[in-house]
Amino acid sequence: MSGATEERILEAESLGARERRGDWSDLGPRVASGLALAMGGVAAAWLGGAWIAGACGFAVVIMSYEWARMSEPDAVTPAFMFALAGSLGAVMFASWGWLTYGAGWMAACALLSATRRRSIAGVIETAGGTLYIGLPCAVFVWLRHQPDGLAIVLALFAVIWAADIFAYFGGKLIGGPKIAAGLSPNKTWSGIVSGVLAGTMAGLGCGVVFAAPAAIEGLWLLVGAVIAFTGLMGDLFESFLKRRFGVKDASKIIPGHGGVLDRIDGLMAATLLAGAIVSAWPGVVAVLMARP
Repeated sequence: MSGATEERILEAESLGARERRGDWSDLGPRVASGLALAMGGVAAAWLGGAWIAGACGFAVVIMSYEWARMSEPDAVTPAFMFALAGSLGAVMFASWGWLTYGAGWMAACALLSATRRRSIAGVIETAGGTLYIGLPCAVFVWLRHQPDGLAIVLALFAVIWAADIFAYFGGKLIGGPKIAAGLSPNKTWSGIVSGVLAGTMAGLGCGVVFAAPAAIEGLWLLVGAVIAFTGLMGDLFESFLKRRFGVKDASKIIPGHGGVLDRIDGLMAATLLAGAIVSAWPGVVAVLMARP
């Protein structure tokens, strides 16, 4: 993308962002689709097993197409097939409790697909895309299969959703300086602060729901803040990717939100963080719930 073209796009998006700040026309579709997705996600998480694997597998199918469409518009079919094979395979392995094998399969598919590209940037985009899509979904399934998996997943939902909602309304109502106008003209510091504060309180709420003693409420506040911030940075990273590929949304499949990648980018980032913590410290949930 040339510098002049990018500057014109930024100007148009900035103008659009100023206009959208007072425009609430997308609120109805956004709320309706958000509620539908939330109910489906909670139901799948609650039922676990094949339900959570199926939900993540369905998301992987759509996200693989969205990534192929963004990153390789001239070779959508092979890009989609390799990303789908790697990501869906990883989810299946994770559902059987074999996350390591799933990661290996996914990496093999990513590297094989990357051999089609003829530049370092292209190799990174193709190989990284498969990992970007598949790894969070596989880790999410793996987390649900942990002894306290339902609590982990519901806490992730609560914190990320609270952060997303309050970041949206905080940015709309308060406005102010942009956090990264070159990446996303809609994201403001007021939105980030509102989202982190909301996520922090959601973390505390999770501690109350899970009957954690008052002595560790501060730990739950910290968990909420870290997860919320990670999710919001995941959203910003997705904006960077869309900027790189010159698209506004990953797709238009979800009214008011864009694509699946647009909707769950924050949850994907937070899932990777939670998975890393649980893997490195298997007893962390017991500590949060003050169990011996």
